[in-house]
Amino acid sequence: MSLVLRALIQGGYAPTWERVQSAEAMNVALEKSDWELILSDYCMPGFSGPEALELARRRCPETPFVIVSGTVGEELAVAAVRAGARDYVLKDALIRLVPTVERELEEAAQRRQRRVVEERLALSERMLLQSQKMEAIGRLAAGVAHDFNNMLAVIAGYSGLLLADCAEGNPDREKLDEIHRAAMRSGELTRQLLAFSRQLVLSPRVLDLNQTVTSVERMLRRVIGEDITLVTALSPDLGRIKVDPGQIEQVILNLVVNARDAMPGGGTLTLETANVDLDAAYAAEHPDVIPGPHVMLAITDDGAGMTPEIQLRVFEPFFTTKEVGRGTGLGLSTVFGIVRQSGGTVWLYSEAGKGTTFKIYLPRTDEMVSGPSSIPKSTDLRGNERVLLVEDEATVRRAVAAVLRRYGYEVVEADGPQRAIEICQGDVLFDLLITDVVMPGMSGRDLAERVSTLRPDLRILYTSGYTDNTVFRQGGIPTGVHFLQKPFMPEALARKVREALKPK
Repeated sequence: MSLVLRALIQGGYAPTWERVQSAEAMNVALEKSDWELILSDYCMPGFSGPEALELARRRCPETPFVIVSGTVGEELAVAAVRAGARDYVLKDALIRLVPTVERELEEAAQRRQRRVVEERLALSERMLLQSQKMEAIGRLAAGVAHDFNNMLAVIAGYSGLLLADCAEGNPDREKLDEIHRAAMRSGELTRQLLAFSRQLVLSPRVLDLNQTVTSVERMLRRVIGEDITLVTALSPDLGRIKVDPGQIEQVILNLVVNARDAMPGGGTLTLETANVDLDAAYAAEHPDVIPGPHVMLAITDDGAGMTPEIQLRVFEPFFTTKEVGRGTGLGLSTVFGIVRQSGGTVWLYSEAGKGTTFKIYLPRTDEMVSGPSSIPKSTDLRGNERVLLVEDEATVRRAVAAVLRRYGYEVVEADGPQRAIEICQGDVLFDLLITDVVMPGMSGRDLAERVSTLRPDLRILYTSGYTDNTVFRQGGIPTGVHFLQKPFMPEALARKVREALKPK
């Protein structure tokens, strides 16, 4: 061994080394340190080179193993290489030792680098496939939500009208009320699907996330119960973000509820905020991340944690690990959609049995915090204006028209954009155009632009079961545009109509 060490030192190395002469000693050495190279004699008292090689292949297969011996013949040396040794050096030819060590260390480094690159590539491929899968599910969810909302708009509209006609004490009123409430609850489920598919209509404003967390903290403590300790760690110099206040509160609530369910026996739940700068290197490893200054919201629990297989599917709508009857499987998919539509990203860090952390990154803004917008509520929801109603779904159109007529409006119905244009080219003047957003042949926005050239003073109100981002920029409603999400109660429609007709 002294000859080997002398050769390495003369070759410019200052090795940290340990000599072992038994399997037990070698196991201990491998346990306490990560060795870059193993040099082994072939014949040792009570221990042999092949035995050491077999142990090394089990414990550290990536570490180069080189036989250095004065007794091994060429046939045995070749057998050792076939068994996994990287090379062999005869003690009477130690001039080969330093070049062999240099080569093996360099090749080991290259193998490690290739493995890192391959692992990153495999991770990127898995994330790309998952992203494509989520995008496809999102398109399906948006289509399902649109169709359901159209049907729910009919149920909510007619049940609302029947309720208005049903006197207190009528035995049918309770049944009608249940129908109406079921329609609105179903509408909430479709809104969660819209959130996942990034089709919500958002009303973003600049806010301080710390204030949002503080304002909902009392409610969160009631939600999680007394057996879970809620800890907040809020950065005192937190930057500002531009999001829909109601939707970011929904994100916090959904994540807190998910964390609570992961700690049935109690635990600690931590809400943390911080300023972070996501650089290009981070963005390269995390698809959809845009480099730059962000505000981070982290929600951490010390509960059950998740396996890698569950983590891959956790944001899919209707995927849940909870027993039947506990949740819809839409909570985390809603979080994913709201954050992505708000220009941010959400990342999950979890380990089975050790807890979970969700990190939300939202772009920072230099704009000043804006106050909540307030729309005065009119006490008189009736009107006598003339309304052009454009809706390609006949049942929805009839229900909406019935509600409008009940509130006193004169309604002309059109089953599509082309018919609406033909009507506007006639002599009849309209005060308001109510149009669905997505229709065959022409969008509601394109229709509004065409009609506005014929009737510049015509007010516009959009309705939809879902919202296309080409109409509403990233979900934010442009100034001056009125929108009503299906399904809606008759009173909500009447109120929105009055808002749209309000003098400018």
